[in-house]
Amino acid sequence: MTHKELIQKLKPTTKLKIKGEKYTVVQHIVWHQAIAGYPYDKYVLEDETGYQDYRLFVSGKDAAMGMGKIFHHDFEEPLPKELDWKGKKYKQVNSEFCTIIDLEGEDGPYKAGESEFWWDYDSETGKESLSLGRSWETWEREDLETEYLKMDDIELLE
Repeated sequence: MTHKELIQKLKPTTKLKIKGEKYTVVQHIVWHQAIAGYPYDKYVLEDETGYQDYRLFVSGKDAAMGMGKIFHHDFEEPLPKELDWKGKKYKQVNSEFCTIIDLEGEDGPYKAGESEFWWDYDSETGKESLSLGRSWETWEREDLETEYLKMDDIELLE
């Protein structure tokens, strides 16, 4: 399955396994990236206990994908070019302003038309990243600790 085929199949209520853990898609968000100029897809996932602080991103353009979990830390702004987190060094690789251009699923945290700022950091290993985000409307933080995935890490259950 390609990244674009995966995007077509993932809809709210879709059940899947990521690295053996079961999740249900709660929301499908299509973000327009103002700086990069192209969209990417993000999914709010819920685990079997009802916890919804998981995010899956899939980019059909550059075949990138990752699974993130929200974490809470008060990084001081302006954000530095390099961060130390859990004993690993991260370098800033991207910053972006994104706006929701399409939204499926009403039971998640996102609302149509919302916007966010993001600062992305890759680890030295290239296997994980930090995405530090802030809502344009509320100024609330949503920081994600993300592990990059391969297609064989995902199994659709229905």
